[in-house]
Amino acid sequence: MKGIKSEAVSPVVGVMLMLVVTIIIAAVVSAFAGGMAGEQQKAPQASISAKAVIGQIEDTDTSTWGPNYPADFSAVHGIEFEHKGGEAFSLDEIKIQLEHSGVSMIVSSVDELPDSTCLPASTTDGGYFWKIGNTTLSDKTVSSGDKFMFYADNCYISGVTDYILWTFDTGYGYGVVGDLYDYSIIDANSGQKISSGKVLLK
Repeated sequence: MKGIKSEAVSPVVGVMLMLVVTIIIAAVVSAFAGGMAGEQQKAPQASISAKAVIGQIEDTDTSTWGPNYPADFSAVHGIEFEHKGGEAFSLDEIKIQLEHSGVSMIVSSVDELPDSTCLPASTTDGGYFWKIGNTTLSDKTVSSGDKFMFYADNCYISGVTDYILWTFDTGYGYGVVGDLYDYSIIDANSGQKISSGKVLLK
């Protein structure tokens, strides 16, 4: 009677254990990677339209750069955005980028408006973004059907060209009246775009 040889059992068990350990490690890595992907912030997605709001532009000295307002001058300038549908977002959590001919500027909710005659008297909360029709300064949520303004704080005339101007804390930018600009509304938390498009300053 021949005995049963078991020399091959040990290598087989070793290979099986290695396979099991490999599968467990792969599962752990996959679960970890999936968790990290799930934690990445995403920007709200919304359909936004834009139109320019350009009031009267006056300048007592068109030969110099910058505003020289006549007495009792008052005007309101900026870009009006309307939320057409999609997810809501807060004006406290956005940035707006304008770009034209390769030059861009970004204004955030923390940039403060300077004193200016080119702003409505009600814009006293210090920010460039203002929800239209809100009854309290704390109402910054923009949902479908809401509108908000991105105010320009100055205007001037240089030669025969009209400008609206943003003089925010981290820099300045200007818009040439009559030119087409690319805009992006950016989620400040994720850095991703909520919406983008074009607006004609007229």
